[in-house]
Amino acid sequence: MVLPPLATVADLAVMLGRTFTPTQEAQAQALLDQASSVVRRYMRQDITRATTTDTFTMRRADPTMHRCGGMVTLPQRPIVDISSVKANGVETADWWQDGSDLLLSSWAWAGPPDAHRPPQVEVTYTHGWDPVPGDIEAIVLQAANRVIVNPSGIRSETAGGESVTYLIPAVGEHLGVLLSRTEQKVLDRYRRTAGSVNLRSR
Repeated sequence: MVLPPLATVADLAVMLGRTFTPTQEAQAQALLDQASSVVRRYMRQDITRATTTDTFTMRRADPTMHRCGGMVTLPQRPIVDISSVKANGVETADWWQDGSDLLLSSWAWAGPPDAHRPPQVEVTYTHGWDPVPGDIEAIVLQAANRVIVNPSGIRSETAGGESVTYLIPAVGEHLGVLLSRTEQKVLDRYRRTAGSVNLRSR
């Protein structure tokens, strides 16, 4: 699935106060696509609103926390709606949601010789933001803008008797469309740090 960029060329043009030529517009789009991919990879989230069908391996719940037959953790957040749940191919309504966890009230785990095969749970759910949060969009725009304004990552340059010093992170690295430590800290509030294994999706 090809995910849309988290900010548009029009947003970037407004930010810079300029009108792009067709060539510049193509470059801006490529940079926004790259920046969006970097942000998604760091957050481990698709971010944009979508409906997905994924299959997960059910795990046993901690009986001190949940009284249920088993559970899975849905990786994409925020969860907007869960429309369908199937356990080993059988649709069931015997479940409830607790945050990012989907818990099945009762499920008979296989006995020998199939006891080593935990149930497979197929979940169709809607997730993500619409619209994309403003701070996420701003970071994507900033990352693309860094390359447009200073493609070589130089610290300063002199032209026509005027010297321009560019903002460089304290650690001195050339970021390009990568994320600064400050940007990562902003994204950390949205970042997924743990979840169940996604076996396949369609």
